[in-house]
Amino acid sequence: MGQVQLPWSREEVEATVDSYLQMWLMEQAGQTYSKTAFRRTLLSKLQNRTEAAVELKHQNISAILMEHGWQNIPGYKPRGNYQHLLAEVVAARIMVDRRFDIAADSAANLPATAPPVFTFDNVL
Repeated sequence: MGQVQLPWSREEVEATVDSYLQMWLMEQAGQTYSKTAFRRTLLSKLQNRTEAAVELKHQNISAILMEHGWQNIPGYKPRGNYQHLLAEVVAARIMVDRRFDIAADSAANLPATAPPVFTFDNVL
């Protein structure tokens, strides 16, 4: 029989939210980053959690952000049914930290860019 996982501690939740929001800030600034590198760094701070568990928490954070009217990180599809503590920590962070307002405002004011147009003229 598998090992029973304990609920995520406040420290684990805060570390996970910090990691996600750091990626979110980079995303808003148009900076490149590696989700895998962030996830692996985060895993070293957690108590016996799997990469899949971290992915799920990141999806939960996406859902919470969207409920508060914020954009989520592409690739972390919003997933509900999250821990109350997680919602509490995310809400507290986005309400208190001005960097999120500034980043969202800056991202909203960036000029729109059109995707490149590909033609099939030279394919054959």
